Amino acid sequence: MAESLKAVIIIFTISLGGFVYARAAFGEIVDGRTIDRWRNVFLAATLAAFLIPNFWLFLFAVGLIAIALGASEKNKPALYLVLLFALPVADAIVPGFGGIQNFLALFPFNILAIVILWPMLFARQENRELHPIGSIADYFFIAYSLLMLALAFRDTTVTDGFRQSTAFILTTIGPYLVFSRINWTKERLKATTLAFVLPLIIMSAIALVEVVLRWHPYKSAIDHWDIAERVRYTFRSGYLRAFTSVFAPISFGLFLAAAVPLAMALISSMQRKMLAIGGLAALGVGLLATFSRGPWIGAALAVVAFVFTSDRPFKNLTRLGLIGTAGFLALSVTPIGDQIIGLLPFVGDSSTSSIDYREQLMDIGWSVAMETRWFGSEDFMSHPAMQQLVQGQGIIDIVNSYLRVTLESGLVGLFLFVGVSFFSALSAWRAIGAARAADPEFAVYGQAWLAALASTLLVIATTSSVVAQVAEVHWLLCGMCVGFARSAEALRLAAPATAPANIPPEPPPPPRAAAPKPSIAAHSLPPHLRQYADREK
Repeated sequence: MAESLKAVIIIFTISLGGFVYARAAFGEIVDGRTIDRWRNVFLAATLAAFLIPNFWLFLFAVGLIAIALGASEKNKPALYLVLLFALPVADAIVPGFGGIQNFLALFPFNILAIVILWPMLFARQENRELHPIGSIADYFFIAYSLLMLALAFRDTTVTDGFRQSTAFILTTIGPYLVFSRINWTKERLKATTLAFVLPLIIMSAIALVEVVLRWHPYKSAIDHWDIAERVRYTFRSGYLRAFTSVFAPISFGLFLAAAVPLAMALISSMQRKMLAIGGLAALGVGLLATFSRGPWIGAALAVVAFVFTSDRPFKNLTRLGLIGTAGFLALSVTPIGDQIIGLLPFVGDSSTSSIDYREQLMDIGWSVAMETRWFGSEDFMSHPAMQQLVQGQGIIDIVNSYLRVTLESGLVGLFLFVGVSFFSALSAWRAIGAARAADPEFAVYGQAWLAALASTLLVIATTSSVVAQVAEVHWLLCGMCVGFARSAEALRLAAPATAPANIPPEPPPPPRAAAPKPSIAAHSLPPHLRQYADREK
């Protein structure tokens, strides 16, 4: 009880401080009343997690909080993102009904999708007309979804098929379809970007506390729920690997890496940048606290992708290289710098056991996948060759999302899965130029969300998409890229036509000469008026 009270006080205090900071640092992005609404719903959900002793009552409270306290929030996707990382990643099996046992495993973010995103699918949308832009990504998404729903009933009972298909629908449909069909005005896009970044800034501060105290405070939230616990204390180079509410260091690092370019976009569109730069620094501290090499590389890729898609890529990349070199040298002279550099892949000298495991997983897993290469297998985990990968915890950790997709749905599933991601990214990349011509600031946010997706696509090669909120974040990033592309096209069509810059303006017409006054011959006038004609000459 004392530990739980200590945990809730620390998390509540840090979270409250994070929203106070947001009011001061990001007041140019959203107004204070919006941040206050986000604060209230975030803190209420946090208190519910620590104070409600029953998991099902907690899920009910989460839904009620999102509906009641979020009723005045018009930007529902932002509300979803504010709460996505506020709640501990825990699940329990719905008992079932009508003779169906163990119907479904529910997570808190499944409830968020049901009460926030799903009503938007059936409500009147502002952008109901679907532009051809992004349609290829939509086709791949529909095909992949139909394939997964069909394979859910393969080699299993009807009950299990409904269980798997329902889990897929809750995870995938809401995030992609909602975010790809919103009319993303600039102000709405800026607010939604902050809604993704702000909770992760708060989690970064909590991550620092975890490393310093060598303690996971969110573990106390689920200890009194009497459900299966997945929290493990893992260390690297003597430091506790932080993961806050996510309960997986690599997954937590993946979300932080995606947030880095989004924070850069927020900073670039602000006049007062100093306080906001502190938020970006906090994300960097959180990334270091995970001690996860994959997300570190993902964050570097995100920054490069953000800069590469700017209006002056080569100049900015050169500047980025100089800053990176200076930062690397500065890190090397700090007390912890040598240890962090030692953890880096390719240049560090830390243990390579996790890298060796991933190589073995890829070799064995790919050979198993090729035995059922087209549509995968339902029971690939029980394959004799896969038993070589059982770890000390008695599990086979498929720490590669692409390999898992191939094992579950074969090369056909992998092709469709990669197709959604590729064409979503391609649609956003192509739209950046048009957005920049209409509104350069709007284009910067497109660059940021594209960079976030690129980072995620890299990092999911080092972790499983069934862990934490990884699948939800991947699908909403794909949807956001498609939604940005469609909104950029609508912005381009609505912009007034302007003459090309290389065509000089047409010169003004020459002034018209004054019409000559008609002259009257003197001899044609009466004798008494001839004298006036002579004077006029």
